Amino acid sequence: MKIEKHGTKYRVRKMYKGTVYLLSFDKLPDEKDISIAFAEKLKEEGTIEKGSFEDFALKYIKNRKNVTSPSTERTYNIKLKQLSDGFKQKNLSEITAEDVQVEINNLAGRYEPKTVHTAHGFIASVLGEYRPNLKLRTKLPQKIRKEQYEPTNEDIKRILDRVKGGKYDVAFQLGVLGCRVAEICAFTLDDLDDNNLRIHKNMVMNTNGQWVIKETPKTDESNRTLPLPKSLATKIKKQGFIYDGHPNALNRAMHRYQRELGIPQFRFYDLRHYFASYAHSKNIPDADIMAIGGWKTDHVMKRVYRNSIEESKKKSMSILTKGLIK
Repeated sequence: MKIEKHGTKYRVRKMYKGTVYLLSFDKLPDEKDISIAFAEKLKEEGTIEKGSFEDFALKYIKNRKNVTSPSTERTYNIKLKQLSDGFKQKNLSEITAEDVQVEINNLAGRYEPKTVHTAHGFIASVLGEYRPNLKLRTKLPQKIRKEQYEPTNEDIKRILDRVKGGKYDVAFQLGVLGCRVAEICAFTLDDLDDNNLRIHKNMVMNTNGQWVIKETPKTDESNRTLPLPKSLATKIKKQGFIYDGHPNALNRAMHRYQRELGIPQFRFYDLRHYFASYAHSKNIPDADIMAIGGWKTDHVMKRVYRNSIEESKKKSMSILTKGLIK
């Protein structure tokens, strides 16, 4: 965007949907002046529909209802509720990059950085759809990297021994084999063919807070077949189901067993992380780990076992320094 001076006037050319708009100012305009003037120009010509940010956010959610999962729709609605009433009721055509920054600054005072980042992503998506020429340069809070406890082989062995023969036995074994909680809760016996378990659906929470089966996987890569150990497949067939409990019960059971066994706390979902770390430690190719676990990209998967790599480096350095540094 270039600002030109013609006599006593300042002119700005803006391109929108293939059309060039000429804006004129009596004084040197800043970004906010240009954004407001451009919005007024489009409003005069009927290019931008009238309505608040909330109006367009709801329209954005509605237009994606049949192509997003129930959990994604629920997340959109949660993000909308987190925004201030002042921002939600502001006319979409009048919103500036500064307005977005102020809203994010307010959210940063109430929520953790991760929540603020996802809220900004939602705002940016709505504005990108209905105000594509509005450029955001929002300063976001720095994300806090939380150190998660990495379970050891001994931890996992003790927990699997503890659940053996109980109602959570199969679910915990599937977790160690890289299955997500949403996948485990959606399985039926029809998904088991001989020793092969087909993973092709999820249990998710919809906008009404109800758990429902989504007949598609999380990603295309999540649609996969997992060859099971014969002992596990036989156990599933014998009990007549895979897992018939509540999704949250898996985490509660995990924490209960950890307290009983004196093991540091980690989530049921971290069994999936353990799978990736363990497979990597056994020199399984990354492509195979991705295929078995249903990861979309290797950088997502590698983030999972980065902590175990760092821990291994520390142990190796400790061994080296004992011999080198006196």
